[in-house]
This record gives sequence, structure tokens and C-alpha cells, in this order.
Amino acid sequence: WRGGGFLSNTSYSMNQWSPTAWLYHAEGGKHAIFRSATEKNLNCFAQEQERIAGHVLRIPKHELASAYAVCGNASADDNVAVATDYAVSNASKQETASFLFQRNVVQPLLGRSYIDLPRSVVLPPLLCARLYQQAVASGNIPPSRIQSWRIDSSETKTSTDNHAMNEGIKATLLRDHTTLIKHPRFLDQPNQNVISVEIKPKAGYITSSPLVSPKHRCKYKGSRYSLQQQLMQLGYVQKGWQHHGSETQNSKPFTPSNYSPLDLFSGNASQIQTAIKDLSNNMQNNFRAFYNGRQIFGEDISPLEGERKNILNTFVQQCGSSAFSHHDENRNADSILLDFICSVVSRILHREELLRNLLSMQLLDVIDGDGVIRVYDRLVHLCDGSNSKAEELLDKSMVCVEEAVREQSKKPQLLGKDLAKSPFELPNCSVLHKLIEEVDSFQSHSTNDVDSTHELCVRLVEQLSQQGCIYLLQNWLLSLVACDVSFFLTFQCFADDQGTNEEYQSINNGGIMHFDGVKDEKSSFRPRTMIYYEVKVVDCDAKPAKKLRSRRKVEDVFQFI
Repeated sequence: WRGGGFLSNTSYSMNQWSPTAWLYHAEGGKHAIFRSATEKNLNCFAQEQERIAGHVLRIPKHELASAYAVCGNASADDNVAVATDYAVSNASKQETASFLFQRNVVQPLLGRSYIDLPRSVVLPPLLCARLYQQAVASGNIPPSRIQSWRIDSSETKTSTDNHAMNEGIKATLLRDHTTLIKHPRFLDQPNQNVISVEIKPKAGYITSSPLVSPKHRCKYKGSRYSLQQQLMQLGYVQKGWQHHGSETQNSKPFTPSNYSPLDLFSGNASQIQTAIKDLSNNMQNNFRAFYNGRQIFGEDISPLEGERKNILNTFVQQCGSSAFSHHDENRNADSILLDFICSVVSRILHREELLRNLLSMQLLDVIDGDGVIRVYDRLVHLCDGSNSKAEELLDKSMVCVEEAVREQSKKPQLLGKDLAKSPFELPNCSVLHKLIEEVDSFQSHSTNDVDSTHELCVRLVEQLSQQGCIYLLQNWLLSLVACDVSFFLTFQCFADDQGTNEEYQSINNGGIMHFDGVKDEKSSFRPRTMIYYEVKVVDCDAKPAKKLRSRRKVEDVFQFI
């Protein structure tokens, strides 16, 4: 399953799809992740694609709750046979909008080696009911997320009876990025332990749009992330991961993070390392580390004393000790292990193209959230006041890029530099062209003419055509995707005594990188540490246009800074 490809057009046997084949692993606001419980040699993945080892299932939580509301009382004996009448969706069936968006829009911009395309599956409601039971009974659901698993019986039964019970529940089958597939060079090497780090990088730029509201001009002074940290400290913003199960925990004071996305996306090796270190010092919901698929670091999570020493000893042996030779022995194991992880992660991110590609996607936001509110209102007006009609047009336009990509070389060159990489077709709208010119020439740090430029751009928005509105909103929604993604950086360590050449990550294989070797007390050269790694981006689904309805509330909070 390489180069953004996906599993063959095949069905899975019932034992592979039984509830016991999947374990609750993690979740976000809307989806739960179940990890394959089947331990297989991942080197067999390419040859034996019917196996589910090395995969995760991503299922909407409200669908799991709906399935349990209807099927929760079914006989436990049904567990064995829940998958007999369901299979992985055939490739010949209509591709989902999410798949098309990621294949046609995101993958060409990010780079094919950095994203594996999702695979749609249809699951029987009984299987989903059993997975719901397992997740709730596991005790692993974070207290902050419990509310999203509650069942509203009247709504869930109707939803499931009318849809899922007849057609099955749609989910997504994905690579498990806490695992690694062996590089062809290392087929004869013994299986090594795997460390995986999940990072939410956030927006790596400061807006310079003249459409920023005069009340929100704090946006010109810092990254959106740093401003949100201030708002969280002031109590105006609270994230889902901050909610805990008791009043005592709720009263825990919030500590703002020093992490700067501007450092991470700077292209400078030292600044990238500083950013990763700052993330690890205050992880919040933006940094998690896994060891052989099990989380060892995260917000309020760290390994036990004995475990952290075992992990360190394992990596010292695998790396020939060179990777840890400069660490102070008086420091605790957590600090040494995190330093090693951060050093590897920052080195890899500096040498790969991912951050540069991701930033170019983020910079497609040329109007800021404040401008989005005005452009969306204009589009609704042009759609006879219908929000639904405006949103339907916009949702459809997000995947209609194939022609635009083919015509990319013919695109007029008058556009601003940040929109040069837009995959969407530029409409023939003179007002849009004038607006983009004004946005591109605007200097937000200058106090001269800020108000007049703002007023001019507001007037231009009020004259935009329907296609001009859609174009700007398309690019902003695509930028929002790039600001909200996570990526997994997964690696193994080997002691390299054969002078293995370094490689960048490719469509077919992960990358290879060295740490420098050192000389020991007897002046014999220790083998260099060889790092085999993959970097993969996840959560690349298109943002629904319906989100634009509530954008004003999101942006208005910046008036308090």
C-alpha cells in the first residue's frame, strides 16, 4: 500500500472482521480509531494484502452509538459471524468525495510520498455495536471525550434503522502509522522496536490580509496558535482536551505553550529543533509518542520508571550507544528519551520536503477568517439568501480540480505569490483579480493606509461574482485542512557498521538518515546510528462548507486580546 495506493479489490474473512480483531486506540472530536489486534510480520503486507495487521479503522462515533442503540441487545454468539455479509467496498464503486479530495487536491500539493489514500469500508451495525461496547468498557476513553459517546436513543435509532441497518456503516481503513513496513535493504535485519510521534503542527504563518477586522488586528502580531494560547489562558477559549472528569481537574491552571509554529516552518534546523522541544515540554493535544504502538508520552502521560529505563536500554543496544553518548547520566530517563526523540524528529523534518509543502498549502489563506465571513455572506446573497445552496456549490467545487490541474500551466500570472500553487481554476472575474492584487501588495505591519485598504477590499468583496467567492473560499478551506492536519513520524534505529547510504523518503520506501558515530575510550570507531523512518500526514478530509456558518463566533474572540 505505497505511493498513496490502497488495498486490492478484495473481501475479508469473517474472523478478520470479528470485533476481537480490533482494539480501541484513540479518538478525535468526531471519530474513534480502532487498531488491528492482529500481530503479523508487516514485511508480508505487500504480498498478503488481505491481512489487517498494520491497519486502523476510523469510524464516526455517532454511528457507533447508533449501532449500539439498535443492536446492543443482540446475542453475544453473533460476534463470530458479524462480517459474513459485508466486505471492503469495491474499487469499482463510486469513489467517495473524501477520497477524491485527497487524491486530486491534497496529494499533489503535499507530495505523494507523504500521504496514503484512505480506503472506504462498509461495516455491519452489529460489528460497530460490539466495538462501541469494547471501547466504553476498556476504560481508555479520555474523560474529556466521554460526552461524545453518549446515546440519544430517539435520534440514533432513527438514523440506524433508516440507513445503517440497510446499507451498513461507512468507515475508513487506514495504515497504522505507529508501525513500519520494512525497507528492502533491511529484509535480513531482525525486527526492531518502533517509536512513532504524532504532531499537530498548526498554522505556520502570520496573516497579512487587509480584510482582518479592525477589532482583530492582534492577528498581525503573532501566529494564530500563540494568540489562541493567550485566549485559553484568559479563559475565552477552551479546547475539548482541557475538559476532565472532575471539578478538581477542571480547576487545574492552564499553562500556555512556548511552541511556535513559525519556528517549525522556518526551514532552519535550530528553530525546528526548538519548536519540537517546546512541543514536548508542554504537549497539550499536539504531541504524542508511541512505543511499538502503545502511547508512552502525551498530555499527562509518561512511561513508568522501569519501562522508560527498559526503552532507553533497548535503544542504546540497537544504536550502538552512539546516539546517547553525549547525554548527562544524572538526568532522568524521561528527559533523555524525549531529547533523543526530539532530536531525531527535528533532523528528519529538516531534511524532508513535507513542512515546506504544507506551508505552501497553508498560505492559500489570503483573506483570513474575517475575510471568509464577508465572502461567505456575499456568496449566500448571490444564492438568493440560501446558505444550503451556497454550501452545496462550495462542497462540490472542492473536488472538481482535475481540469484545473491540467490547465495549471495556462493560468494567468497576475495572481499573488501565495495563490500561485492553488489547484483550483481561476475564474474570469476582474473584481477578484483586483482584490488579489490589493491583498498581495498590502503590508500589515505598516500603519499607513491600513484602514483605507481594508475599506477598499471590503467594497471589492461586495462586488465579487459567485465564482469569485467560491474561488477564495475554496483556497481558504484547503488552507484550513493544512492547518488542522496531524502527521506521524515513525522510526527505527540500527547500528550501521556497513556504511549504508542515506536516502530521502520516496513513494515506495521510507527514508534513511544517520546520526554521527563517535570514538570510544580505546579510539575504536563506534558504528553510526542509522535511522529508518516514514513521515505520513493524516486527517486530510475536506472541511464541510457548513462550518462557515459559525465562523463569526470563532473569529470574534480575538477582540479580547
